[in-house]
Amino acid sequence: MSPTASGLRVQVGDPFPSIGLRATDGYLLNLRTFVTRQPAIFVFFGGPSLKGARREAGDELVRSLAGSYERLQRAGIALAGVTTDSEAQQSAYAEEHQLPFLLFCDERRSAVSMLGVPTHEERGNVNAEPTAFAVGADGTILDIVEHVEPRGLIARLIEAINPPE
Repeated sequence: MSPTASGLRVQVGDPFPSIGLRATDGYLLNLRTFVTRQPAIFVFFGGPSLKGARREAGDELVRSLAGSYERLQRAGIALAGVTTDSEAQQSAYAEEHQLPFLLFCDERRSAVSMLGVPTHEERGNVNAEPTAFAVGADGTILDIVEHVEPRGLIARLIEAINPPE
């Protein structure tokens, strides 16, 4: 995979790569296997270890995703968040926000690197820039949203997975 103009190493139409990460439920899961059960949305973001405005932006995104969780379930679409924080930070964050979906720990930044998700460093912590992937049940990337903003995100990704006829 070579980087795209945006820096991403994948593009729409590519297979989502096989990446093993630990989830907040304690299980090690392969993200590609996770999507072959049903279409999925993966949202990379910073949150648990951030402070100030970046933390507020991550929290706003997570609240939006949590608020859309039932809608996604009804549409048959799985949702997972991915951060570069530790499992302990993620567990505390998931509990604090009472998240109905899993967070995956990419502390070693293997998924971020493999996909080419942009990152930023703040006070020694490296965090993913908000980036979302819509992936079909066959593992194909159907849409990529860089510089994620909560407004309209879920509608766009649902439409990419289940296009109107």
